[in-house]
Formats: sequence, C-alpha cells, structure tokens
Amino acid sequence: MPIRNHRGAAIVEFCLVLPILLVIVFAIIDFGRLVQARFIITSLAREGGNLASRGIDSGTDLITMLQSGATPLDVINSGKICISSIQAGLTAASPLPVISTTAPQLCAGNLTVASGISAGAPNLGLTAAIYGHLVFKPANQTADINGVTVIEAFYMYTPITPLPKFITGLLLNNGSGVIISSRSVYCTVTAGE
Repeated sequence: MPIRNHRGAAIVEFCLVLPILLVIVFAIIDFGRLVQARFIITSLAREGGNLASRGIDSGTDLITMLQSGATPLDVINSGKICISSIQAGLTAASPLPVISTTAPQLCAGNLTVASGISAGAPNLGLTAAIYGHLVFKPANQTADINGVTVIEAFYMYTPITPLPKFITGLLLNNGSGVIISSRSVYCTVTAGE
C-alpha cells in the first residue's frame, strides 16, 4: 500500500476520534466548574450560618460579606442569599415556632428563586426533626432550643462549553443552566442560656 493511502486513513480516523475527544474535554471543563460552584455555595451557606448564629454580623452586612466571599461566583447577579430567623414556641398557648418578626427574612440577589423558608411551607420549610425541637414542650415549660438561623444560598450555574446544548437534558433543567442551592441551619440560642 502506498504511503498516501495511509495518510488518508489517518485523517479519517482523526476526524472520527476528534468529536469524542472534544466531548470528553468539554465534559471535564463543565463538570469541574460545576463541582467548584457547588463547593463554594455549600461553604457560603455554612459560613453564613456560623456567623449569623454567633451574632457576628447580621442582615444586609452579612449578606454583603457573603456575596463578596463567594468569588469567583457572581452571586449578586446570578445568585441569591436568604437569611431567616425562626423563633421557638414560647408558651403552651402558642407552642408552634414562627418566623421571627423582630428579624424578618432578608434576601438579596437577582436570581428569581423562592426561599424554602415560609409560613405556608410544611414545618416552616424545616425538617421535621428541627421543627420538633422548636415546638414548646409543656413538660419542660420550654422548647429544646429557642431558635434557629437559616442561611440559604442559590446560584445559577451556566456551562461555558457548547456541550449541554448538543446533549439535551445535560445541565440545562430550565433552559439556561442549573440552580445550585445549599442550606445551613444553626441554633441561635439554646434553652437555658
């Protein structure tokens, strides 16, 4: 066989393998960035809950600090941070926990997503176990804990490679990206303190 025929075969093989290699490279890039964004959002919620529960910062100051600490993610334009304070039931007459009226829920960011904490949600949006610790217990004349601070962080992850546009359903659950969220719940004050 002449050398010329081998060159033609190599070009055909390269053309067949190149799309597979590009898909692998694009997948590594997008999934790597997705893992990084997920890690940052989880850390952001944890640190926010930690700071809020200790009273180090609260309200808009805390949200501003968390937004600046989320670099390289732009949580101001592509994300949202919500801080909610939930008070335990105080008496046998009003045993159920409520969203704090003295420190109402505060959200900042341009992402259109609703907080999971609301008066209309089952258990105010908390797990049954946490909600149970906030319910007033007549036998103890108090709840297990006086309240919790909930920090929710949301971020719209948008892939930078064209891969998700070609493979439908991959990373694009709402047409432009996937919303990453994380929630951190911290006890603000324990009973008896």
